[in-house]
Amino acid sequence: MVTVNALPTVNCPGNSSVCINAPAYALTGGSPSGGTYSGPGVSAGMFNPSTAGVGPHTITYSYTNGNGCTNSSTFTITVNALPTVNCPGNSSVCVNAEAFALTGGSPGGGMYSGPGVSAGMFNPATAGVGMHTITYSYTNGNGCTNSCTFSITVNALPTVNCPGNSSVCVDAPAFSLTGGSPGGGTYSGSGAS
Repeated sequence: MVTVNALPTVNCPGNSSVCINAPAYALTGGSPSGGTYSGPGVSAGMFNPSTAGVGPHTITYSYTNGNGCTNSSTFTITVNALPTVNCPGNSSVCVNAEAFALTGGSPGGGMYSGPGVSAGMFNPATAGVGMHTITYSYTNGNGCTNSCTFSITVNALPTVNCPGNSSVCVDAPAFSLTGGSPGGGTYSGSGAS
């Protein structure tokens, strides 16, 4: 007499999606437990999105019962690409400049972060003198985030020295103002032209 054994009933976890830069993770949810997973990006029960690559991937869950009968089912893991993010160009500003809105990151709707950055504004005085790396991060509709960086250099004010105080008679002829350093600056005030 020959006994014909039924195949085990195998169930897979639901389809899912993940960003390509997500860390490898353990595959779970197949039943009965104790089976094996196989497919693109799968190794030792782990799924590695970067190994699988962008796109939908069919993953197989196979189970062998005590009678040696094997059955399997499949599900899909879709690996989503990161958004393409572009930063504005590097720039420089004086330390006494007013805070200004950061713009130019694309796609629009991302967030800026870094020294001197708050609510999308850059404050040179808060950042301080020097070169500062600013990050622009954007998250797309699939929940995948990418970022880029650019720099804003905050320049110190020059050290300026004035000539000493002096006095002159009201009927003296006009004369050149000198003694300010560094040279090449401009004088202004009552009577200066």
